[in-house]
Amino acid sequence: MMEEVPQESETIAVKRTARITKKILDARSTLGSVPAWWSNEVMEIIGLAVVVLLNLYLILPFFKVQIPETTYSGPIIPLVAKIFGIFGIPFIESVHIMALISFLVFPLSMYIFVRLLTKRKMSAFLAVLIVSLPFYPFAKTRIISGFLSQDAPHIITLSLIPIAVYSLLSFVKEGGIKSLILSAITSSLVSLSSPFSFTTFMMFAVIACFSEMLLGQGRLKFTRLMVVMLFTAGLNSFWYNPSFFYWMITGPMGDEIRITLNRLIPMSMFIAPVLGVFGFLLFDRKPSLQPMFLAVFFTIIFALVVIAGGGFVPSHPTRYTPEFGISFSLLLGLLILKFSEYLKFKPEKLPYLSWKAISSLVIIGAFLISGLGIIAGRLEMDSVSSVLGIWSDVNRGEMWEARDSFNGLSSLTGFAITFITASVLTYLATKSKQSVIG
Repeated sequence: MMEEVPQESETIAVKRTARITKKILDARSTLGSVPAWWSNEVMEIIGLAVVVLLNLYLILPFFKVQIPETTYSGPIIPLVAKIFGIFGIPFIESVHIMALISFLVFPLSMYIFVRLLTKRKMSAFLAVLIVSLPFYPFAKTRIISGFLSQDAPHIITLSLIPIAVYSLLSFVKEGGIKSLILSAITSSLVSLSSPFSFTTFMMFAVIACFSEMLLGQGRLKFTRLMVVMLFTAGLNSFWYNPSFFYWMITGPMGDEIRITLNRLIPMSMFIAPVLGVFGFLLFDRKPSLQPMFLAVFFTIIFALVVIAGGGFVPSHPTRYTPEFGISFSLLLGLLILKFSEYLKFKPEKLPYLSWKAISSLVIIGAFLISGLGIIAGRLEMDSVSSVLGIWSDVNRGEMWEARDSFNGLSSLTGFAITFITASVLTYLATKSKQSVIG
């Protein structure tokens, strides 16, 4: 008796394909359902307002604390403080106000960065709630650095770095004149506010560019990174003119840089290939994993600097702790989101809860934990706060004083380069606008 051959529609492969297709359609129908109650624009604005109010409550003790005087290497912060001085506000009080405003703006800046990067509100809220906790290495480190030590310029500039990083990432990814202009301007503002902040920004930028190169068109994306750096250098040339920049590298101030490079190069020969292979194997051509790649690598790099930094970075490693806290909060936010999504697709783990219930519990729990943490940590902040010509009255740092010696032709050359760079960017913006209209 001949064995009956199953029809094509009854084969195991076809049945398995049908089951997989059904699961995908079910998942799509779930994803396409009505958004959670907290995911609409009104609740998003209310949530951000709550985050800002929690941060405001946290730093209330520091409204009455006079921040220590510090030195400045860039002109942006002193210039803004001088503008405040028109209204009769003393210079040091102006810097204090800038530090307070920057601290409150930072969660919004980071929210925008994470929201645009991940396309998920939940991950953005989780990240900003974690980074607002008044414990090490989160908000506490930014408070101590900004209000109780001499690192106010660095902390003030932190509110701009997330926007600068995303602008750079956007241009490296897709190109476009608008992204180029925004990236060049924000990068320049960071550099002209705090050279140290520009160093940490470049660490973020290189990792972000590397993540894009793993997704394809590596040479083009690296070229775009170099274009941004070229325009940034051009916009900065009125301050860091070529002669002054050359002196920074080859003169006495360059000793630390040269020593650092001598220590970094041998170490990077071991660490860079390991991290490169790790990144390539796990994240190569997987755009959905890019946020996790960035969070992991940001955290690893700044953790290495903080833990072992005394041996190979020119600045004290504790100065990098705020960046480590920012990176770690992004990583924790993404991990919590991934875990909640794991529960979504494993309903047997929590059989009595739907995805909406799980996500709602995660968001409400995050706000409650963050709020209670800030309220509890506020007691510690109270105790911490109790310890504590146009440029004629600006306490200029060593770099600024050195720059003043590069006047005359050097300064004129720098201003000319900045003018030419700004003119080119303006021309590109005009041409881009005309092409859109046409």
